[in-house]
Amino acid sequence: MDGRLDRSTTLISTGCQSSYGREGAISDNRARRIIVNADDFGLSPAVNRGILAAHRRGILTSATLLANAPAFDQAVDLARAASSLGVGAHLNLVRGKPLSPPESIPLLVDGDGMLRRFRVGRLTAAFLDQAEREYRAQLNRIVKSGITPTHIDFEKHHAWQGPFYRLAVRLAGEFGIHAVRSLREPVAWSVRTLGWPGFSHLAMATFLRVGFDCGGGRGLARTPDRFLGQCHIGRMDETTWLRLAERLPPGTSEVMTHPGEEGEEAMGGSWLGSSRAVELAALLSPRVAEALRRNGVELITFAAL
Repeated sequence: MDGRLDRSTTLISTGCQSSYGREGAISDNRARRIIVNADDFGLSPAVNRGILAAHRRGILTSATLLANAPAFDQAVDLARAASSLGVGAHLNLVRGKPLSPPESIPLLVDGDGMLRRFRVGRLTAAFLDQAEREYRAQLNRIVKSGITPTHIDFEKHHAWQGPFYRLAVRLAGEFGIHAVRSLREPVAWSVRTLGWPGFSHLAMATFLRVGFDCGGGRGLARTPDRFLGQCHIGRMDETTWLRLAERLPPGTSEVMTHPGEEGEEAMGGSWLGSSRAVELAALLSPRVAEALRRNGVELITFAAL
């Protein structure tokens, strides 16, 4: 026994209501299924190595590619060598060099032609047209690399704003991608079950869920029954995973993770830093794998939805 769970792509039956309400999900309430997804695939060689290790030797089942990241080509090569890893698209409008010519997306870039954080507010038709241009460029690069994306999610969760989410859902249909991440974390359950995450983490997870609902994202796309990991971003350590394994509700859950080996991050880095190694260690933990197995939790990818 190597501490890993058997990964299945058995289709989940349709038409069930989860304990947290219908999300456009497909689930079987008698079973506990989990998609363990790593964001930021392609960000750096250290992140890529961590993701591959977490899949080959741990419980990671899925990852999402940053198409405009410096280590994208390496990530694609690694994905091709790990056929059981589900690979999606991590759409990015907020950092790094765009794939579109900067002059074609002036509302998305700064004076150096780099993608920038944009303010929350009214999104004009011109802004959304430029966002669609960059989304298409990123999806096309992934598809042309030979990867068939299993799902879509978003860098810095920028699609909590409804127009971005609706745009991504439309493009998902066009590209034959059948799932898009929901940001509706059951915040009260996460805090009660997994522990206090800190006020800033709690506030952000709550903000994302409320913003996502107010923006009309709920029910637009096929999703798991629940999304987990924002409350405890950077804190999905072994203890947190053991609690999750014991108390995971029935249905299908996505758990967002950010594993990586120690090493320099690209694209300006992030606050996650050394927490990537902590999350990687948890994903590799035999105790976590055994707890999931003992509790009858099945590891799947988005392809199983």
